Amino acid sequence: MRIEVLEYFLEIADCKSFSQASDKLFISQQGLSKSMRALERELGITLFRKRGRGIELTEEGSVLKSHALEIVRQNNDLHERLFKLQVNRSGSSETVSVYATSYVCNAIFNLLDNELSEYGLDNCTISECELNEIISAIDRGETSFGLVNILEKDVKQLEEFPYLQFTPLLSMRITVRASKNLAPTPSPNGVLTLEQLSKLPLAYFNEPVLNKFVKRAFEESDLECPTLILHSTNIERIHALVRSSKAVTFSDTFTQSVRKWSDDTLLLDLEPSQWFHVGVLEGPALKNNTGQRAYVQQLRALIGFKHRHYLSKYTV
Repeated sequence: MRIEVLEYFLEIADCKSFSQASDKLFISQQGLSKSMRALERELGITLFRKRGRGIELTEEGSVLKSHALEIVRQNNDLHERLFKLQVNRSGSSETVSVYATSYVCNAIFNLLDNELSEYGLDNCTISECELNEIISAIDRGETSFGLVNILEKDVKQLEEFPYLQFTPLLSMRITVRASKNLAPTPSPNGVLTLEQLSKLPLAYFNEPVLNKFVKRAFEESDLECPTLILHSTNIERIHALVRSSKAVTFSDTFTQSVRKWSDDTLLLDLEPSQWFHVGVLEGPALKNNTGQRAYVQQLRALIGFKHRHYLSKYTV
């Protein structure tokens, strides 16, 4: 019996729904059902029964839940203690200088804000730069690493700089956020094609990687670009346009996993799939820079611990 299967079981029990648990755990309903059937066979019991439109625990399922809660709690406590050991072992009291692309500064750091603060990883000064500026800063010795986002298709271009090493921390699929009024119907399985997107009003964040994606996507497919309503760094205005059904915008799978939208909007997968990575661009001097090396190790440990369910589906 694996710990993760007990975590799946507890999430289903709390949600009283396989579909809702599937969304929270980043696992297909088919995969979740398969795991529960295997757990039932292993224990020789039935865990759930139908109740109205949802499900509820059987008596045996309730017994398992009480034990599973304690097992999962102890497992989480263990991971928490081991994670804190990693942080303390590599920790440094000095303020670290971090060079990061605009997406990392304005999206990733905001999403991880509370976690960074909790574990002391907000003890840094941040310089927002484009990728080429970070490479130049590493060349000049101003920093030994940068936190960058890059389209999957462009990772090989970094081979032009053999002294640099790129290590992904997160892999993300680009998605589209739209109101129900603007989402094309029918939209099977929550999928949006580039052709459908080309006919919608668009508002999106002015960011180099996203700009490059939009330019390529429509040029390569010989489609007209969508009507651009807003292209700026005013993220609140972009969200307001989406909520009022005046535009659609881009999101990504990691943002969806952390931020639970309270408004009545849909999150649609683009077809064909478009991927990008967020990771560490490391110069040869990082191994000799104790403070910056410790920061990178801590950040990697934090993401691996706090977002392990996401990483189990979207493998780096």
